[in-house]
Amino acid sequence: MRAGAARPGAYWLCRGCVSSFCYGWGASMRWTIGKVISVSALVFVLVVASVLFLIFRTNRVEGKIVMATGNSTYHDLADTYRADLEGNGVTLELRDTTEGFATLKALVDDKSGVNAGFVKGGLVGSLQGRLASEKAQQWRQQQLGKWLSIGRALYEPIWVFTRGDLPIQSLRDLRHRRILVGLRDGGTRRIATQLLAANGVGAADATLIEEILAPDAAQIHAGAADAAILITSSDSERIQQLLRVRDIRLMNFASEVDAYTNRFPSLSKLVLREGAVEFDPLLPSADITLLATSAAVVVRSDLHPALISLLTHALIHNPKSGFDKSGDPVLFFKSGEFPWAHDPEFRFSNDALTVHKSGELPTLLRVVAPLNKRLGLPFSLTAFANAHGAQTILLLIPLLAVILPLMRAIPALYVWTIRQRLTYWYRHLTTLERALERPDAVAHVHARRADLERIDAAVRRIRIPIYFVDQVYDLRGHIDLVRQRLAHMGQVAPAIAAE
Repeated sequence: MRAGAARPGAYWLCRGCVSSFCYGWGASMRWTIGKVISVSALVFVLVVASVLFLIFRTNRVEGKIVMATGNSTYHDLADTYRADLEGNGVTLELRDTTEGFATLKALVDDKSGVNAGFVKGGLVGSLQGRLASEKAQQWRQQQLGKWLSIGRALYEPIWVFTRGDLPIQSLRDLRHRRILVGLRDGGTRRIATQLLAANGVGAADATLIEEILAPDAAQIHAGAADAAILITSSDSERIQQLLRVRDIRLMNFASEVDAYTNRFPSLSKLVLREGAVEFDPLLPSADITLLATSAAVVVRSDLHPALISLLTHALIHNPKSGFDKSGDPVLFFKSGEFPWAHDPEFRFSNDALTVHKSGELPTLLRVVAPLNKRLGLPFSLTAFANAHGAQTILLLIPLLAVILPLMRAIPALYVWTIRQRLTYWYRHLTTLERALERPDAVAHVHARRADLERIDAAVRRIRIPIYFVDQVYDLRGHIDLVRQRLAHMGQVAPAIAAE
């Protein structure tokens, strides 16, 4: 060996250290980046899972409305809401066995399962004022805050039928008479007894019979009753038959109707015009003024706002038809009159009022409810979006300001990790090429050629996306350049050795 020549062992020891350092640094960087991406993805998944868990655990809302209907009129009307509700992921169950005062009690009973129902107008009003008992007033005061109205759905006139031979001009004339006031648990009985009590007629000076007048007025014709009070819609089959029965009369409230509507805010005035029932024979033979209540759709005050909005939307877009089952026009029907967005007896729901004013569901609920239904997602997500959607969007705005730049950095980070795999071998190639500049380079040509072949073999084994394959070929081209240089040095090496 010539004097001053570097020791091969020392050089290769040094180069091995450099190579080990470069490899370890590159591998460490790739592992760190992969770990950061994996941890970030895991944290994101955990955050989303935690939010979903909290929604289902603390805000679990069943997409179901159990509605007390009680009679065929209420049932048929409520059944028209079904398609609208089911299209938004809400199932509807109707309870025909619950009506009248029982509906009010079911709505405040947590064990009943009922969260909505039809209530006759005037029923809650009969529980207040000097005509109501102290017990009734206390019960109403305790429970009133547990009910919310979402609208009035239809008129229910007060029909007072009497024997044709009795000169009945006012409810006061029913003193000492036998009066059918409806079933004990029905809403009619309480309203009827209140109106009678306002006219000085009570159980002490009249016989109040808890029955419903038959469609053929059998009790009156048989002499078992002198009068009957019914509160039901004008298109009910019972009323349509009674209006055509002979030897009974329909009482006219014309002289006192304004006094009634002033004293009882839940009552309205209706006029049954001459011939409105039949022209031949002429029924009625003259105009008859009636009092009328209006049926309210009432919900529990703790019913989720999303369900209230959806039920209100169904109520608005499925009003009672203006034609009865036979196709004849319904008495007193005026298109667009119902539902009412106010209530004289119950506190009105703010969520329902919003839907009444716009005629449409809130934007998020209108979009999310049918989408979740199609995707088969639980109603709790719909309820959460309705209750917290706006706040969530406001929260996401600053988060997006951070996330979007990071998302733009992900492609660059991915490209960087791919390039690092090539850069690692470029470092080895550069180190080898620099070694060829050393004075003793010719003496170590064979060893450095072996190193070059190892680099080339490693590069050939690299598997990267096709988009980056041109960079692999560039690296292999540079390897060939170094190989050519080594080949040239190998040719001049024997001449130098001979000298």
